[in-house]
This record gives sequence, structure tokens and C-alpha cells, in this order.
Amino acid sequence: MFLRIAYVSSLSESMSPESIDRIVEASQARNERQGVTGMLAVDGRRVLQILEGPPEIVSALYERIRGDGRHHEVIEIDRRLIEARHFGSWGMVRRSMVDVVMLAMTL
Repeated sequence: MFLRIAYVSSLSESMSPESIDRIVEASQARNERQGVTGMLAVDGRRVLQILEGPPEIVSALYERIRGDGRHHEVIEIDRRLIEARHFGSWGMVRRSMVDVVMLAMTL
């Protein structure tokens, strides 16, 4: 079993598109080592992220995100145990909000 958490947040004013790209790049390698997959969508300052992987690792990652000063108004919108990953072949990728809406229509 895997844990999937989806959340939305707002990025702080100090976050530039370049800094977001650097965070995504660093997170991809770390998440791959820890068996975390999912996706990140950014629209201006709003973020939607879905994390999936081993329950203890995903829970700890989400708690770190909640305490990260680069995020405000972190709101968990879904948490569930899943039998199979939806984003298993993606690693951790960044997508547009339109792509995420289209994907949500198939979940």
C-alpha cells in the first residue's frame, strides 16, 4: 500500500520561477531515492501537489512542506491509501494547472 496526499498552498513573495525550478530539480532526485512520485502544478503563486509513496515517507515529507516558510495556507485536500501509484512512471514532475485538471477528470 502507498499513501497519496494532495494539497494546495500559496508561495511566498520571495519565490521566483527560477527558485521554484531549482526546488523541483533538487526534489526530483531526493524523492526518487525515497520512492516518492507525484506531480506539482504551479499557477502564479498557487501550488497544487500530489505526493504518493511509502506512507511514513510521504507523511514526513508533507509535514516538512507544511512547516516550510516558502508556503502559506497549506490545505490538505485529499489523503488516502492506494494500492497502485498513479504517477509511478512520472517520478516527480511539474505540470500546468490545465494538465492537472485534465488528469483529474481521469482519476
